[in-house]
Amino acid sequence: MTTDQPVSTGPCFVSALEWDGSSWSVRRHDPAAPLLTAFDFAAVRGDGAFEAMHIMDGTANKPERHMERMARSLEHLGIAGPAYADWKALIADLVAQWPAGIEGVLKLVISRGQEGGPSLDIPTAYGTLVPIAPELIAQRAGGIDVITLTFGYSAHQREEAPWLLGGTKYLSYAINMAAKREAARRGADDVLFVSSDGEVLEGPNSSIIWLTDDTLHTTPASTGILRGTTQELIFSKVLGRGLHTNVTDADVADVLASDGAWMSSSTRGVAAVKTLDGTPIAQSPKTTRLLQELSGLPMPPA
Repeated sequence: MTTDQPVSTGPCFVSALEWDGSSWSVRRHDPAAPLLTAFDFAAVRGDGAFEAMHIMDGTANKPERHMERMARSLEHLGIAGPAYADWKALIADLVAQWPAGIEGVLKLVISRGQEGGPSLDIPTAYGTLVPIAPELIAQRAGGIDVITLTFGYSAHQREEAPWLLGGTKYLSYAINMAAKREAARRGADDVLFVSSDGEVLEGPNSSIIWLTDDTLHTTPASTGILRGTTQELIFSKVLGRGLHTNVTDADVADVLASDGAWMSSSTRGVAAVKTLDGTPIAQSPKTTRLLQELSGLPMPPA
């Protein structure tokens, strides 16, 4: 079973952003010590946002794209968080502590603050940095088996109902994790959500990409999916490499009939889909290597 979350073994670092009444500053925190209060909205409501980015050898992968998405999430949630410069300082502090030669995942977390407790209206903001789970690195190299699960909404319901928080990377991931557990129960590695009216959407924490002839496709943000930072990075670079791109509505049959399909995320990177609901998907090793190269994450052995 994989949850696309890092394991807790190996190096582990936590740093927090603290508000002194006029500005934010970075404070390193003991990873073994409590950080949140019993009143924090992160714990009692899941009311907040987060981002997760890949770290390797002193470099964060596309932090600007992650911070742009964090800003969109906070706008949707109505949370006034630290400025970009403050988040940048937090990222730099954590990256400076990370040992060379180990793939890590840096997670930025912010909640609305305290519910009925101290520090009203001051967000809680912190970051963690731990190793990426080995099975995710293995899936990058070996590919994944994927199942489809219904998401329960029509494809454009979330666009019509902003309180459903489409396009928001909010803290409450209970549904996403339940979907991952269902995939594991069925012997699969990941999930592709499908709308109630049959359109493919995204994974619990990944984007879907598929190839038809010389065109890479992905699903539109108008369906309420989370805009994938890795998918967007790849699409911004691939045009000069002999491929075209297309953002389009699609159904499961389109993916099954493709010349290759991949799930992309910021931690696992690009993993080729081997089967979808037990049906084999065409494989394109050359394209897999190209997408992995463009993602900026370490390349699997050839």
